[in-house]
Formats: sequence, C-alpha cells, structure tokens
Amino acid sequence: MSIYTIILPTFNDWKSLSILLIQIEKYLKNTNNIYKVLIIDDNSFEKNKYKLNKNRFFKEIKILTLKKNVGSQKAIATGLKFISKYKNKNDDKFIIMDSDGEDDPKKIKEIIKLIDKNHKIKVITMNRTIRKESFFFSILYEIHLLITFFITFKYIRFGNFSYLNRKVIDIITKKKELWLAYSATLNKYFNSKESILAPRRKRISGKSKMSYSGLVSHSINIQSVYMKNIFISYALYSAIFIFLYVTKLLGFIVLILLTLLIVHFLIIALSFKEKIDRITFNICLNNIKSIKKI
Repeated sequence: MSIYTIILPTFNDWKSLSILLIQIEKYLKNTNNIYKVLIIDDNSFEKNKYKLNKNRFFKEIKILTLKKNVGSQKAIATGLKFISKYKNKNDDKFIIMDSDGEDDPKKIKEIIKLIDKNHKIKVITMNRTIRKESFFFSILYEIHLLITFFITFKYIRFGNFSYLNRKVIDIITKKKELWLAYSATLNKYFNSKESILAPRRKRISGKSKMSYSGLVSHSINIQSVYMKNIFISYALYSAIFIFLYVTKLLGFIVLILLTLLIVHFLIIALSFKEKIDRITFNICLNNIKSIKKI
C-alpha cells in the first residue's frame, strides 16, 4: 500500500475542483492505496461552498490559502516548497494536476500501474496529444512549441500533470527556475522520465483562463528557463543571418530576422532578470495565509 498526495492549484475553480475530486474518487476507490489532497488556493476571492470530501474517501484534504495571487506556476512551486519542508516523510508519492478538470483523472490509474511495476520511477509526465480549445488557440500552442524548440532545442509536450517522488521534489525546489515554469524546470533537471499520452479534456465548468497574452507570457517563461541554450542558438542563428546578409543572399529580409532575434533575446533576458533576480521563491512560504484540514 502506497500513499499518494494529489496536488491541485486552484483559483476560483471550486465547482470544477469539487467535481474533479468526485471523479478521482470514482476511478481510485477500488485501488489499494491511501490518497491525500493538497489544494493550493491562489488567493481566490470566491469562497468554497462545496463539500470536498463528502464520502471521506481521501484520508486528508489540506488547503493552503495564499495571501497574494501568484499564478498557477508559482502556486505549484509554493506547494512543492511546502511539501519539501513540512510533509511527513512517509508521504513520498505526489501527483500534480490542474483543478479545472482538463487533466483526465482516469490517467492516475495508469500512473499507479507504472509505479507498481517499477518503484524506482522518479518522474512520470503526461504528454499532451490534442487540446480542446479553439482551433486558432490550438494552432498558436503548436507554434509556441516549435518556437521554443528552435531556440532552446527542447520540445516540451507536457504541462503540470505529472508524478514526482519525494526525492525529486526535494531537488527541484532548490532550483530557482521553478518560480518561472514547472514543466520546463522539470525537463531541464530530470532527463530520465517515463511518459503517458494524455489528451486534454474540456474544462468541467466555466471558461478557460488561458488567454492569448497568457500563452505568450507562459511561452516566454518556459524559454527563460533555458537561457544558456537560447544564447547558443541565437549566436548560431545570428552568425548564419550575418553571413547571408554580407553575401547578399537574402539582404534586407535577413536583417529584419536578425533584428527580431535580438529583440526577442532582450525580452527573454529582461523577463529572466525580472522574475529570477527579484523573486521571493526562497521565502514564498511566507505568502501562505492559512492552512486548513478537511
């Protein structure tokens, strides 16, 4: 018998969260494990009016309420930091999910099957196949993946939905990049990962909170995790563009592309400096307003 803690960042998504927990209970009730839930309430202004553990299926539901809204990535980082510092040592298996229901709870059983077969597995990522947003947004997301690949040499097909053991959490919470983007930081420092294909579902209720500007910001944050890779790729591309410009093979078009590269690099560098040098990651637990057990 193992103890699994499901980590769920949420912001005003209490209805979706309550339904998701019911779904998780439905799919896991016949498994021989103990399940706990850690909810990171990212300073929701809507109060929870739902019974989150009506059938007492989960051994414990703990809600960390943050004083200030920091966004899902920083909420996850705060939750992982809390686990690394305070969680019971017997709790060594953790699953991170979004609370809106877009991550399929059925896939948790696949995670458990992999762990049961090999207890040495440290990381499992849920690699996305298709998304349920609008066609245009889905195209932009694919473009984001390609741009990120060309400038970082990393193709990151997974998001928050993943499995980590305690040792991985203790390591990743010491990496300052975690404050920028969870998936990119996990990918950067842990090459050995198992993966499961997991298409994104539609939200349980309400509208998606990922806007076009949010996607751009998220993309920049992911890219910022790989500053060394970006420096190398941009040096390479710049050399190629300068050569083409000097040899007049493409002329003015190459000059425009080179300018765009420089502008983008400056945006990434400023973003990295702003969000890393001035972050409060080391003291992020001070942003916890309350800890409530259900």
